[in-house]
Amino acid sequence: MRRLCIIFVSILICAFAVLQAGMPAFAEQSRSVKECLEHPEKCKNETLPDQERGDSPVAQGQSPFSVWDFFKMILATIFILFLIYTLLKWMNSRSRFYQQRRGLVEHLGGTSLGTNRSVQLIKVGNRILVVGVGESIHLLKEIDDENEVKEILAEYNARLDQLIEPNQWLQKIGVWFKKEQRKEQNVESFRQLLSHQLQQLSQERKKALAELEKKGTTTDE
Repeated sequence: MRRLCIIFVSILICAFAVLQAGMPAFAEQSRSVKECLEHPEKCKNETLPDQERGDSPVAQGQSPFSVWDFFKMILATIFILFLIYTLLKWMNSRSRFYQQRRGLVEHLGGTSLGTNRSVQLIKVGNRILVVGVGESIHLLKEIDDENEVKEILAEYNARLDQLIEPNQWLQKIGVWFKKEQRKEQNVESFRQLLSHQLQQLSQERKKALAELEKKGTTTDE
């Protein structure tokens, strides 16, 4: 466990170094506002007209944040995601390897049959047991068929691998974006409804004021 933590911290440090390398050094290109306020004479060269500093890269239309810097940031982000995915994949395979070597009891899954009652699949060594859990625990069946055992284990391992697959991440991100879009649409529809109601109230108020003015003029006559 300690080795995993060291590896994870090392990967984070490498990723941070890559991001720092991809970010442009804005602090070296212009002085801060605080320095200019405290020492105006140091910023005179930066406030000269454009014709007096024609050799300046900023005056020539060159942005301090170039397309290459943006491209490097994208590459750094992809590299970090790849490192995280590789680390999760490696940790998953290592944990599975240790469980197989030590012959630990492993829970493969189960289903609920009611209140405090369920059927569970338990792997003990190379054996798969079907256990009923209720007020007490009973062994219902032991799966002896080798083909069935292999099929169950293959499905269980595939389900574990899907937890860290990029497709699953993309699907979760897509679901999150759809939820956010629905929220924005609901907020926008509420704003439109509120604006419509306010317009109706304003029109009714103007109409009522016009009727009052009309009645007032009629009374004066």
